[in-house]
Amino acid sequence: MGLALVALLSHQHVSAAPIELKVIDSIDPPWPSIGRVNVAGFRSTAMCTGTLIAPDIVLTAAHCLYNKTTRRPFPIEDLLFIAGVRRDEYSARLEPACTIAAAGYEPRQKPRLRDVHKDVGIILLKEPSTLPPIPVLSLDEATVLTKDTRFQSAGYRRSRRFLPTVVPACRVMGTAEDSWVTDCASEAGASGGPLLVETPSGLRVAGIMSAKIDAVRSAIVPFLEWQDLLANPSCSGDSAPATPPLRSSLDTDN
Repeated sequence: MGLALVALLSHQHVSAAPIELKVIDSIDPPWPSIGRVNVAGFRSTAMCTGTLIAPDIVLTAAHCLYNKTTRRPFPIEDLLFIAGVRRDEYSARLEPACTIAAAGYEPRQKPRLRDVHKDVGIILLKEPSTLPPIPVLSLDEATVLTKDTRFQSAGYRRSRRFLPTVVPACRVMGTAEDSWVTDCASEAGASGGPLLVETPSGLRVAGIMSAKIDAVRSAIVPFLEWQDLLANPSCSGDSAPATPPLRSSLDTDN
């Protein structure tokens, strides 16, 4: 699938220059509200990144909620959202009530580029958090976006499991199959992490990290693709997420 994406963007020059990566050791907003989606089961452990976007909602990638080997959802009792992880400290330990994936997101044996735009899920929490959520970019606020807009891509990477890291000034290079192709370099563990943009009202979540394409590029699920998912979510309906498109940046040991 990486080769297919290269073909789509063959008209663009892709620089192999080193990506600036900033390690964040701070308790100032928004970092307490970005954390790790941890899985600790009998036969598997895994780690992704998630963002508290409302007192009781964590936004992440759908594939982070599934066992990559069995392609079945992790048992809800095996999931935890640990907000604001900083070495051996954290902001909150939040238990999920259920998980919900974007409509049409299905487990597949092989990753497909055309499925990336559905790789988004939410965790509904048992109890609302008192942490300040990071709002999702609204349609009105989206007027700030231009081809020159720079984003911050945040996540808990395998190389820095206990401190968040940020690519501080990456951009959207183009679109492919309703997803954003960015020069926000990714790594295992960063899946589900927020693509943040500064607006006059403050930082907003404009996208979700889905997959690493190569050493320079990544695939992002843009905010327009998950508006329906955030419309009155509840645990009363079906709540099954799915598997990863492209090469997952889920940090997992199965």
